[in-house]
Amino acid sequence: MRNVRRRRTPGWILVLPCLALAAAPGCAPRNRSGNAEVSRHTELANAYSAFEQRQYDQAMAAADRVLAQDSVGPGSAEALYLKGRVEEQKAKDAAGKSDARDHLREARSIYQRALAVKPAQPLEAYLRAGLANASYFLEDYATAAREWAAAYPQINDADAKAWVLYRAGLSEQRQGRFAEADRHFATVQQLFPGSEQARRAATHQGAAGFYVQVGTFATNANADNTAGMLKAQGYTAVKATDPSGRQSIAVGPVPTYQQAKSLRDRLVAQYPGAMIVP
Repeated sequence: MRNVRRRRTPGWILVLPCLALAAAPGCAPRNRSGNAEVSRHTELANAYSAFEQRQYDQAMAAADRVLAQDSVGPGSAEALYLKGRVEEQKAKDAAGKSDARDHLREARSIYQRALAVKPAQPLEAYLRAGLANASYFLEDYATAAREWAAAYPQINDADAKAWVLYRAGLSEQRQGRFAEADRHFATVQQLFPGSEQARRAATHQGAAGFYVQVGTFATNANADNTAGMLKAQGYTAVKATDPSGRQSIAVGPVPTYQQAKSLRDRLVAQYPGAMIVP
């Protein structure tokens, strides 16, 4: 087994620094004519301002006022994008897994509705990235991989582009498409050398199966003791060394992510920190 260690994946990707949208914070307003367009611009500006201040109810209300004016016209996709981002943030902040999944399902539905309006680029790409992001955390990895691949060419922000490519690789890996995943990870390292995304991609590259890591230990004795107990229970225990010199113990490999989840669920009562790697 390759060296394994606890890794953090990036949280919900909020990838809109400043698009050419009607009301993104810091963006110059568009020239508009007519009271309806001025009102729409003002409401979107209010919605983004409230979102940045984590005033999510106010952000949703302002976006809904835009949609009340015209649910499929100018500004509707932008308002829906904002609503989707609010739902993703609520999922991130949710106290329970069930609540988080409810918000993610709502975000996914909103992004799909926005895409049906057929918005122009780059908004379409960011909607697809949002749809991919929600799908990833709902463990719909096929949709996540497809939508991130579609979004990638149209995203201009380099940091967001690197995260999208890296997450596309993770989605392929979770489906057991290891060769496709490795191509994504290699491209991240080639195009974005020295980045956090490239570092993480390198730790995932080369996998051909999944393990459940049950713990990391400062001493060989503790690691060997845990490995012995696992072997006595009929598991195949594998020891590896992480970059800091600590010993990690994992069980596996298994060929699919679903099998790894089942294995983790069997081990987590005895090893509460059990996690799937890569």
